[in-house]
Amino acid sequence: MKHLLTTICILCISISSHAQFSLSGEVNARSEFRNGFKKPISEGQDPAFFTEQRTRLNAGYKTDEYEMQVELQDVRMWGEDGIVDKDYSGSFGVSQAWARYYMSNKVSVKFGRQMISYDNQRMFGGLEWAMQGLRHDAALFMYEDSSKLKIHVGLAYNQNPVTGAEPVRLTGTYYPPFTGNGAYHATGNYKHMEFAYLNKQYDAGSLSAYLVNDGRQYGLEDSVANRQTYGLMGMKKLGNTKLNGEVFYQGGKYALSDLSSYMFALSATFKTSATPITIGYDHLSGQDPNSSKVTAFTPLFGTNHALYGYMDYFYVGNGHSDVGLQDIYLKTKFKIGKGSFSGHLHYFMGASTIYEADGVTEASASLGTEIDLVYVRKLGSAGTFKLGYSQMFDTDTMDLIKNTPNSKSLNNWAWVQLIFKPTFL
Repeated sequence: MKHLLTTICILCISISSHAQFSLSGEVNARSEFRNGFKKPISEGQDPAFFTEQRTRLNAGYKTDEYEMQVELQDVRMWGEDGIVDKDYSGSFGVSQAWARYYMSNKVSVKFGRQMISYDNQRMFGGLEWAMQGLRHDAALFMYEDSSKLKIHVGLAYNQNPVTGAEPVRLTGTYYPPFTGNGAYHATGNYKHMEFAYLNKQYDAGSLSAYLVNDGRQYGLEDSVANRQTYGLMGMKKLGNTKLNGEVFYQGGKYALSDLSSYMFALSATFKTSATPITIGYDHLSGQDPNSSKVTAFTPLFGTNHALYGYMDYFYVGNGHSDVGLQDIYLKTKFKIGKGSFSGHLHYFMGASTIYEADGVTEASASLGTEIDLVYVRKLGSAGTFKLGYSQMFDTDTMDLIKNTPNSKSLNNWAWVQLIFKPTFL
C-alpha cells in the first residue's frame, strides 16, 4: 500500500497543468430498524435491524480532450463475514468505469459503466440511496451547449452468458435467464435500450423531453418485447412560486400483451419567510380489469425511493397488485441549528378499481398515509450525519394489495446514517 501511494503521488506531480487528476473516497454506513418497511408487517413477525455499508474509491482524470472516471465499490452487511475469515462475502466490484471523448467543446461521446440521471430522477436516476446504486453499461452521444441546451442519445445492449466465455452469440443466449422474478421486475435487466433526452433551460423555466425504448427478454430465444416511453417535464417560475408538470405515456409490448399506460404529475413550491412548502399530486395508471391490454404504468430507471414515500411501498422491487398510484403530498424543509429538518406527508390511493378477496366487492381506493421526517447535519468538510423516522398508517386495502391480511396496526421505520466523502487529491 505504501508503494502504491508513492506511485500515485509521483503521477500527480508529473501531470500537466492542463490536466486534472482527482482521487476521493466514501465510507457510507446506515443502520435501519424496519417494522413494516415496503409492506405491512404481520402479527407475530419480528422487526428487522441491520447495518449496511458502502465503501468507494474514486479516481478521475480530465483534460481538454478526454475524461475518465473509475469507481471501485464494496457493499456489505455488518457481520456478513466472521471476525476471523479467509473467505469474504459482500459485493466488491466496479460502480462506474467510463471514458468521455470531447470531439469539440459541445459534442462528446461517453461509454462504459455509468450513472445516467436526469431532472428529478423520475425516469433515470442513480439510486444512490441504495448502497449498490443503479448503473448502465451504455454509450452516450452528447451535445451540450453550456447549461442552456442538452441533447443526449443513449444506446445499450446486454448479454449474460452462463459460462462467461466467448463468443457470446446472438442466438442461444437468454437474458435474463427465464427464472426468478423475470425481466420486468425492478431488478431485472433489459436486453437492449435506446433513448433520446433533450433539456432546454430558460431564464425562468426549463423543458425536458424523453423518448425511451427498452427491450425485455421475457422468455427464451428471440422473445424480446419492446416498450416505448414518451414524456415531457416542464418547470416555470412565477415570482416566489415554482410550478412543475410532467406527463408520460407507455406503449408497445409488455411480454405478449399490448401496453397502453400513462402517468402525470403536478406540483407547486411556494417560498415563505420561514421555509419552502411544496404541494403536489402524482398519478400513475393501474391495471384496468376490463382491458385486454396492460394499462399499469411502470417507472423505468428512476430513484423511486425519493418520490413515492421513503418507506418504499411502491415501485421499489415490491409489487402492489398493479393498482397504480395516486399520491397527494405536502413537503417542507427548514434549518434547525447547524442542521436541516425535512418533513413529507403522503396520502396514497389506488389508481384503478380494487376488489376484495371475493373478486366482486369493490374495495376502498384509500391505501394509507405516510409521514417521513429527516434530520441532516454536516460534520466538518467531508462528513454528513442523517437521522430519519417514517410511519405508515395503512388501510385494509393496503393489506389486501400487499397480501398481509393479519398486519400490525403500527408500521414504522427508523434509521441513522454516517457518510464521509473525503477528497484525497
